[in-house]
Parts: sequence; C-alpha cells; structure tokens
Amino acid sequence: MPLNIDFVQILLHALNFVILAGGLSFLLFKPVQKFMRERKERFEKQAEENQRAAEENAQLKAEYEKKIADAESEILKLRLDAEQEAADQAKAYLDTAKEKADEMIRTAEREAEEHKDHILESAQTEIGELVVEATQRLLNESATEDRSRDLYDEFLRVAKEQ
Repeated sequence: MPLNIDFVQILLHALNFVILAGGLSFLLFKPVQKFMRERKERFEKQAEENQRAAEENAQLKAEYEKKIADAESEILKLRLDAEQEAADQAKAYLDTAKEKADEMIRTAEREAEEHKDHILESAQTEIGELVVEATQRLLNESATEDRSRDLYDEFLRVAKEQ
C-alpha cells in the first residue's frame, strides 16, 4: 500500500459516516423537522384565528357604528318631534289666550257701549228736564205770545241740530 492508505479502512469510515448520518438524520433531523413543521402549522393556525378574530371585530365594529348612527338618527327624530309638539302646544296656548283676550275686549267694548248709551240717555233726560225747567222759567218771566213763539222756534232749531 502506497502511502499507507488502507481502502478498507476508508470504506469502513465512509460506512460509519453514512450510518452516523442516517442515525442522526433519523434521531435528530426528522424530529427537528417535525417540530418545525408543527410549529409552522401552529403559527399559521394562530394567524388564521387572529385574521378571523380581526374580521369578526371589524364586522362587530361596523354593526356597532351602524347601531350608533341609527340611534343618533332616532334621537334626532325624537328630538325634532318633541320640539314640533312643544311648538304646536305653545301655539295652541297662544291661540287660546288670544281668543280669551279678544273675548274680554269684546265684552269690555260691549259694556263700555252700554255704559255710554246709558250715560247718553241720562244726559238727554237731564237736558230735557233742564230745557223744560228753563222754558218754564222763561215763560214765567215773560209770557208774551211773541216771546213764546221765538222760544219755541229756538227749541225746535236746537232739537234738530242734536
């Protein structure tokens, strides 16, 4: 053997290396690969669950925002309805008060007119009495026929003017 190389020894070392590599592959590489595959699957599964949870959260958020918008629009509608109802009630109260005030004014005007008529009647009665009294005095003072005619004409003229 030249250079002191033993091919059988090399083959045995190569065989030992192959057996060692196969054993290590069987004992270490395959479990590590299995562990890595399971780990990858677990991370993928967790990522899918996270994605699904994110989608559910987005859906719930959209539903929540829609419900809030609906509630706000309902509140606005109720508020507008309440304001309209309050305005209608206020208008009805004002109309009722105005009708009562108009009725009170009409009653007061009617009473004032009646009072005025009563005053005018009593004034006319007093004026008539005063005229009769004045006429009697004048007639008593000067009861001449010419004077009586003049006074009677004057009375008729004054009566026509009124």
